[in-house]
Amino acid sequence: MGEINAGQAIVNALRAEGVSHVFGMPGGHVLPLYDAIHRTPGISSFLVRHEHHAAAMAAAYAQLTGEPAVVLVTAGPGVTNTLTAVAEAYVGALPMIVLGGRGATATAHRGASQEVATDQVFAPVTKWSVRVDRADLLTDVLRQGFARARGGRPGPVLIDIPRDLLTLDVPDKPYLPVGPPARPAADQPAVDAAAAALAAARSPLLVAGGGVASSGAFDELRALAERLSAPVLTSLAGRGSLPDDHPLAAGGLGAHRNPVAKRLLAEADVVLGLGTRFEEMETNWQPTALPSPDATYIQVDIDPAELGRAIPAHVPVNGDIKRVLEQLLTALPEDTHASPGRTERLLQDITALDAAVDRMALDDRAPIHPARVIRTARSVFPRDTVLGVDVGALAQHIGGAFPFFRVYRPRSVITPSSFYGMGFAAAALPAARLVHPRRPALCFVGDGSFQMVMNIVPMAAQYGLAVTWCVLNDDALGSIRDLQEHTYGNRIQDTEFPFQPDFARLAEACGAYGERVDDPAAVPDALKRALAQNAAGRPAVLDFAVARTRLAQTREHYFTTYPQDD
Repeated sequence: MGEINAGQAIVNALRAEGVSHVFGMPGGHVLPLYDAIHRTPGISSFLVRHEHHAAAMAAAYAQLTGEPAVVLVTAGPGVTNTLTAVAEAYVGALPMIVLGGRGATATAHRGASQEVATDQVFAPVTKWSVRVDRADLLTDVLRQGFARARGGRPGPVLIDIPRDLLTLDVPDKPYLPVGPPARPAADQPAVDAAAAALAAARSPLLVAGGGVASSGAFDELRALAERLSAPVLTSLAGRGSLPDDHPLAAGGLGAHRNPVAKRLLAEADVVLGLGTRFEEMETNWQPTALPSPDATYIQVDIDPAELGRAIPAHVPVNGDIKRVLEQLLTALPEDTHASPGRTERLLQDITALDAAVDRMALDDRAPIHPARVIRTARSVFPRDTVLGVDVGALAQHIGGAFPFFRVYRPRSVITPSSFYGMGFAAAALPAARLVHPRRPALCFVGDGSFQMVMNIVPMAAQYGLAVTWCVLNDDALGSIRDLQEHTYGNRIQDTEFPFQPDFARLAEACGAYGERVDDPAAVPDALKRALAQNAAGRPAVLDFAVARTRLAQTREHYFTTYPQDD
């Protein structure tokens, strides 16, 4: 057995695991890894302008593919700058490998430059955070990292590598990749109990979360919904699990629900939750946003710790979503049939809801109604567009709400989970064009969130990652300003922007197309110009001056969390 440089051994292992994209920023501690990437065909590195964006793009890669991408950053601030996006991946169950540099082993605990115990810093927000102090163990630890990132409930892994290890030679031994994760079935008695409850239900309801996407259970979800004639609600992470033009697609949860979804949840006598948590930012755990106390709640999750964690489950089922849905379809009695009348009523309700959204979009007053931008974007951009949904009352509660911008394919949405870091989706968006080079990608983002991450634009321009950011600009930190207006006696403090940069000119300075849109009549042509620029390989920033319009579910969501003063 010969020997090989440790940095090269790591990159060879990455290639064996199927990694083709590495997101990051070089530093002295990790240059041997960058040098190995330079010498290795089939793997490319992408230079971000801030390390947060590297982890955000890796998280988006996981959302769109189900596979872990790799973040490569230097020691100290290089690693800690990724923390927020890594936490987002942890909460959202997104696999990721973070390779972080660290000071040399000889200088450990001696106050070396950029020395900080990053393995301890990241321990609460990773599935595994480990420091490696022997060069010959690096690839073995990497293999364990991939196994943990992919297996069970997916998530990020941090591998902390002292810089001197990367320059050493190690045995050039064969690397055996981890391969796909196990897909455990559930215990049959739990499946039988769930099947019996669903078979006896008069008004069953399915709620699809990110776990459906993680397990690739799209066909099985559709089959069960059609078998039961059960409407399907989705969390933001579950958007696209059932095409939004399917007759049983009905909307979302909490602040991004609609009146139809609210009614369906209240009326359901059996609710089947699939890889979803009914977490606080979706529901506030308020009675009107949760299954009825009289309903039977069945919760399916691959992580046993999630069962009953947010709300008690009458029938907890531990297993992979795809496998459990296969088991349920087999276990349902043969005389379990769909109820056509229920589907017909849902179609009528969704048709009426669509008409109401269309009326919003026809509003021709200035500032522009956000629904006009979002609805028009859906008509201009192709059916297979990848959608990014950032946080906030405009981007998330309208842009992410069914049926404003319909999503027709699985794994076509980039969105934060319940960690809700501002700018996460906007920073992550360029990854969409790496995963799907021929599909457009569009992100709705507020002006506050965009200012946090707008240095993603030159990176996208450099690599020709031609995406469009639609900035829904209301000159404020909108949702927090709402609370000051309605809960704190309209005492507005630090939530409005009396000065805003010119986003369009900034975009042009970064090599992208930029346009400011103030006239509602100009919205369609602006979106068409952005799409044309994308087709030519150029990213675009459209700065829409929008009204501070809020949906009823947004107001209800916030005011139940933060009751108004007397």
